[in-house]
Amino acid sequence: MESLVGVWKLVEAHAFDDAGGEVSSPLGPHPMGVAIIDAERIMAMAGDARRAMPLEVSRVFAAYCGNYTFDGTKAVTVVDGASSPEMKEDQVRHIRFEGSRRMIVVPVSRLFGRGAGLELVWERIG
Repeated sequence: MESLVGVWKLVEAHAFDDAGGEVSSPLGPHPMGVAIIDAERIMAMAGDARRAMPLEVSRVFAAYCGNYTFDGTKAVTVVDGASSPEMKEDQVRHIRFEGSRRMIVVPVSRLFGRGAGLELVWERIG
């Protein structure tokens, strides 16, 4: 089983509609994020990294931390700190690995106002 332990950088974020077609990501074209994971705890944050945006376009940011369990395909974090009240619930993620340095994370819990249709690509940097 691959390990989650390490420092991860968010490199891609994809969003999908109910029919599976790709739509604009809430994180914009160049997402920014980091996840720091040790054997028991996770701290993850991600946001829209675009520099200049019209005022009518809202930016997104989410962060949470807590103890987690990982069974090889599903991570469940019991959140004890979060950037917003709606993030203060167990955060569930389906995870698959592409080699030892790349993981694909599909949130099950709500993230960026969505309950499904997101795929986050992380690369191990440490």
